[in-house]
Amino acid sequence: MNPLRALFLSLSRMPPALMLVLIVGLAIVVTMLVMGQVGEQQRSLKEQQAALQAKLEQKATVVYATKDIPEGATISSDALEEKQVGAGEKPVDALESSAMAVGRIAKAGIATGQIVSSHDLAPVGMSSGFEAKIKDGYRAVTFPADMNTGVAGFVAPGSHVDIVAYVGSGRETKAAPILSDVEVIAVGQNYQRQPAGGSAGGGGATAMASVTVALTPSDSDKLIKGMKAASGNLYLTLRNEKDHAPVPVVDVTSLFEKPASHSNELASLPPPPGNLPPLGGGPGGGLGGLPAMAPPPPALHEVEQWAGGTKEVRSVPKD
Repeated sequence: MNPLRALFLSLSRMPPALMLVLIVGLAIVVTMLVMGQVGEQQRSLKEQQAALQAKLEQKATVVYATKDIPEGATISSDALEEKQVGAGEKPVDALESSAMAVGRIAKAGIATGQIVSSHDLAPVGMSSGFEAKIKDGYRAVTFPADMNTGVAGFVAPGSHVDIVAYVGSGRETKAAPILSDVEVIAVGQNYQRQPAGGSAGGGGATAMASVTVALTPSDSDKLIKGMKAASGNLYLTLRNEKDHAPVPVVDVTSLFEKPASHSNELASLPPPPGNLPPLGGGPGGGLGGLPAMAPPPPALHEVEQWAGGTKEVRSVPKD
């Protein structure tokens, strides 16, 4: 017999009171199991909420800059301050103690109120002097610049410029780039990039008197040649920080007028008249029929001759 059918037959023969008790008991057991599962889920949810709330209320220590720190500067303790913030507000690489930054070199400019992170610091042992700004294989060259030639003082360390030379005056003025996409590493004696909001050129645009650029040795020679040939008449044209496309450059000497050669001057003279004979072709060996000039007379000697106490001076040829 089918077991399921046998079960139904057994239940049908069970007294109604016993069947009611069995149904109620099963209902109670199922209800307790469901309530237990729901309670377990609620407890787990409450625990997760409590952990999240605790994390949000937890404080973390970060380091703030109390004043602008220029690029390449050594960070001092008076430029830093530790503050407590929510753990969720702390950047991943933020410093947790000012001692971790004191004495280190700022890899980039740090503005006032900025959270100091590990990526703001240069590697330990990196030089902080001006020589550290010069890349391997490059040379630093300085030339005069002012508000007119230096883009009103907006040129700053880290800018990229083209250097234009000009010669002549008035309608004869000529100008052309002699160097393209040159990196400026100092303006005056300031070689540190200012943080956001800082003044261009460190000491202000009015302090601009010279610009120092980093060049290869061959380009250094071109710039020095350009300064001498153009008598220091050099202008800077400022580039967008993302624009590094080269522009055609010229040798500064090509801006000067080339003097005509002597052979060109002779070639420009009109030809001689057609009726003149060649040299030595006229009568007597003269030019154009003219008589030849007589040779100069020979040089003479003066000789004293005495006769009976009388002196007489006579001239005779040397030979």
